[in-house]
Amino acid sequence: MTTLLIILVVAAAIAFAVFAKLKAGGETETNSYKAKRLLTPNELEFLNRLEAAAPELRFHGQVAMGAIIEPNTSRRENGKEYMSLRGKVAQKIIDFIAQDRATGDIVAIIELDDKTHSGNKDAARDSITADAGYKTIRWHSKNKPDAAEIRSKLLPLAKGQPSQQAAKQPAASHLK
Repeated sequence: MTTLLIILVVAAAIAFAVFAKLKAGGETETNSYKAKRLLTPNELEFLNRLEAAAPELRFHGQVAMGAIIEPNTSRRENGKEYMSLRGKVAQKIIDFIAQDRATGDIVAIIELDDKTHSGNKDAARDSITADAGYKTIRWHSKNKPDAAEIRSKLLPLAKGQPSQQAAKQPAASHLK
């Protein structure tokens, strides 16, 4: 009888612990997370420069690549390939996107290269974005373009140039 009582007490204690753990499962400790700036001061300055130089366009900063690129294969017909291709873009972030205000078309992807960028990784990213039909323009953070250069590179792409569903465009233009 004593053994049965011990087993019941232990089982009740385990059940109580499991219940308490499940109840607290959705909660997080205070101060587990903190706010993060969307743009660095350097990126914010460049965004302001882009907006001032080309008010005809709408600019978006820190855009998930997966928001504008998807695999060109059916998830239903080939789920493994779809997920493999999606995995190559899902976690990547694009510095800026220039969008035609009137049509909503993406005019260009803009990368502000700094010491965190790698030539080989950038070339691989540019290959993906070009394969999706996007033009990538790269400017170096330490030598940012002035308003005239921004307009000369972006506005011709917005006027009558197809973007997303277009034929393949050449790989990125590396401007330093």
